[in-house]
Amino acid sequence: MTASTAPVFELLQLPQESVGERFGRTVRRLRQARGWSQERLAERAELNRTYMGEIERATAMPSLHTAAKLAQALDVPLSELIQRCEPQLR
Repeated sequence: MTASTAPVFELLQLPQESVGERFGRTVRRLRQARGWSQERLAERAELNRTYMGEIERATAMPSLHTAAKLAQALDVPLSELIQRCEPQLR
């Protein structure tokens, strides 16, 4: 099927964000809402600041253990942190 014969809805779909991108954006927003630097959050979560930046940029995918450390450092339940990463309906 060529682009000219593809259904219109397929042509209009936007690229989907990866779960890593949504997680990183969520962590960044929560951190910034608290007025914290990446370094401060990294210290509270006992993580390397460089790794913290990689998580926010989605160049690193944290383990569940690391996600739990971030949730605790941000003072939000892990379930809420994960829920905030769910794709939003458009």
